[in-house]
Amino acid sequence: MTLSARQQAIVLGLLEARRLGQPWQTEAHDDNLDLDDAYAIQAGVARALGWFPEGHRAWKVGGTSLVTAAPLPEVLSSPARWPASAQSEWLIEAELAFRLARTPSGPADLLACLGTVCVSIELIGTRLVDGLQAPTAWKIADQSVHAGLVIGPERPCAQLAGFAPADWAALACRIEVNGQTRAKGQGGHPSGDPLATLPWLLAHAAAHTGGLRAGDLVTTGAWLVATVRAGDWVEVSFDGLGQAQLLMVD
Repeated sequence: MTLSARQQAIVLGLLEARRLGQPWQTEAHDDNLDLDDAYAIQAGVARALGWFPEGHRAWKVGGTSLVTAAPLPEVLSSPARWPASAQSEWLIEAELAFRLARTPSGPADLLACLGTVCVSIELIGTRLVDGLQAPTAWKIADQSVHAGLVIGPERPCAQLAGFAPADWAALACRIEVNGQTRAKGQGGHPSGDPLATLPWLLAHAAAHTGGLRAGDLVTTGAWLVATVRAGDWVEVSFDGLGQAQLLMVD
């Protein structure tokens, strides 16, 4: 894909922010972006950084009225260590991630292709001065404000077969920081069903990256959020589905 001059300028700004570890002030490019711009810029950053030499193998997807996505460059296995010194405080999200055991032929067999589920911790990071208050398209362009993903041990998806809305609403989740409960609740996923956005992602990936395939991992949106700092030990757990653990190191 050939980027326009404006799209390329934004890619360069985001790359410079990553290189310097400083938020990028976008005033020179503050016209509203559309979604096509946003995904083109997202892909341009990934190409420049050489993230996907073997294709896209992990994704984040989420949203209700507007579903958005970003391919993820790296997935860490729990227990993981994360360098926290770039920010004084980090936002983390408690999520569930699903791995495809088979390549879907289309929406009809997508859910049947899910092989495993695991607890995941997403670290949120932005390269924009406006941060999480930036317009949606800008956040998409900034890799959907993704910094990192940690996943716990994977379990067979069969235990979730037949889950109805009431089952998702009853699923308990907890975030513990340094052994103390920081957030807990039952349900809490924005759409009520973490699998609801997967058909949209299937179409999006087919249009932008060649599609989803066996082995791909998809994390599906926040159930709970918390802020953490350097030195914190974080554990996210879902009842019956295990946990993921993360140490924020200086």
